[in-house]
Amino acid sequence: MEQSKTPIRPGISVDIVDRSRHMKSLIYDVIDRRIIIAQASPPLTKHNLNREISLTFLIRKDGQPVRYGVQAKVTDFITDYKLSSSEVVAVGLEQQTRLDTYNLRLDFRVRPPADSNLTIEWKGRRLNIIDLSVGGFQFSYRGDDLPEMHEEFKIALIIDEYFLELPIKVLRVTAPIAHDPDLHYVGAAFIGNSRDYERHLMRKILEIQRKLLIDGKLA
Repeated sequence: MEQSKTPIRPGISVDIVDRSRHMKSLIYDVIDRRIIIAQASPPLTKHNLNREISLTFLIRKDGQPVRYGVQAKVTDFITDYKLSSSEVVAVGLEQQTRLDTYNLRLDFRVRPPADSNLTIEWKGRRLNIIDLSVGGFQFSYRGDDLPEMHEEFKIALIIDEYFLELPIKVLRVTAPIAHDPDLHYVGAAFIGNSRDYERHLMRKILEIQRKLLIDGKLA
């Protein structure tokens, strides 16, 4: 990826991704690696504290819009941040990575309907997909062989007549659900150097998006 020295500065509108939601915000101030932003819409919550989010924005380079981004950790909520004419709620972030070009489509997620002709299998077993993007997917799992954090293994991605084995890495595993102690939710990222799957998967995601829009199931 292309490295950039383009500064993150106050006044920039930003898109925020926390692996499950997309949000909008505005940068209020930047002090070294500390970034203060307006409370996002939809809002960031205490659930995000001490967790990383992707902070991205567009700038023009050689006359073309280019998206840049950093990983940032949510450090605090400021209930009385002073602007020129009022006090507002703001969110404190700590920049974790260098500024780099960013592909927002890797985080665009959909939940495939049962008739979408898209499945993911592991150990010959069809996984129950919660949502997926070109960058990864979330699924629910019930069984003694629950994947572990940071574990890497191969899954089978099946899209219409297209079949490919892909390596993935487990990013998170939730605690058991109170009313169903055998059920866990797992988040994983597609890894490896091969990007043969991206064209097929993005086409299918856009197809699913169009169908959901037509059916009135996607705002």
